[in-house]
Amino acid sequence: MDYKYWLDVAPSALSAVAGVAAAFAAFNSLKVSRESQSIAEQSALATHHGEASRKLADVSETVACQAKVLYECSMAVWTGWPREVERSSHRGSGGADPRPFRHVLVNAGEMLERHSTNDGRQYHQARHAIFSVVRNGMGQLSDIEYRKLLKVADHTFVDFESTFGAPRRDVRITESLAFRWAYYQLERRVGGEEWDQIWANAWISGGWLKRYRDAFQQLKPTLERELELLRVERKRLQYTVFPLDRNAPLHRDYLRTIGILEGLVDIVDFDLFDEYASDPHPADLIPLVISSVAAAIMTARAIDDLV
Repeated sequence: MDYKYWLDVAPSALSAVAGVAAAFAAFNSLKVSRESQSIAEQSALATHHGEASRKLADVSETVACQAKVLYECSMAVWTGWPREVERSSHRGSGGADPRPFRHVLVNAGEMLERHSTNDGRQYHQARHAIFSVVRNGMGQLSDIEYRKLLKVADHTFVDFESTFGAPRRDVRITESLAFRWAYYQLERRVGGEEWDQIWANAWISGGWLKRYRDAFQQLKPTLERELELLRVERKRLQYTVFPLDRNAPLHRDYLRTIGILEGLVDIVDFDLFDEYASDPHPADLIPLVISSVAAAIMTARAIDDLV
């Protein structure tokens, strides 16, 4: 009985096993086919976008090589100029135990730069936010607000964002308590005539901002040429079989590099230097210094991001 039973069952069982095996083989064949298709597409992308990849690498290398002087001048404005300005600071006017003045100025510039570039993620048109404190001013300032902030910040030596919170991206930086406190420190510890002299000295031959501006002007043709090269290459690929956005990593790198170059060109083209260098309004002096430091910080970080 058992023998007869197995004779009856065996053919159907073997057929089922064969069916499963065939399905598994078909699945593997499909998987291999898809993987082969993906590999072939990736290979085609690499071939089609080889020239675009090479041009991107060449642009980054060219700008990084030719921007060395500008980078050094930017770092000098970021770290060296605040040390010089500190010599005009009256420490006792900032509270019982205030932070070193150079740290205050650098902190203000870094806050403005981070707020304007979304912490280095968006350089394009960052200039508008960087110079917003010059265009729009600081709003209403008062001794009452100063003393209220002084009670919180005096005797603290960490950055002001740690004390008051980082500036929010969705509101003007001039509404941030951390930034306002930095501004109060700059205003209270250096007098108006001293700020006027500091700004004027920065623009004499060999001055901090004059060297920064001159280095930028020398690099400007290179920035514009390399930016246009990437724009043309991106447009060339737009209507081909494999447009640039089919290659996500390369497309992302193109957008990033183009945004950085646009941000640098925007800064050097901005009329800040021509409009304010020689005869600024007294109320604009501190915002101008903060904005200039922020612009230099953005320049140095943008060049770093290209490497």
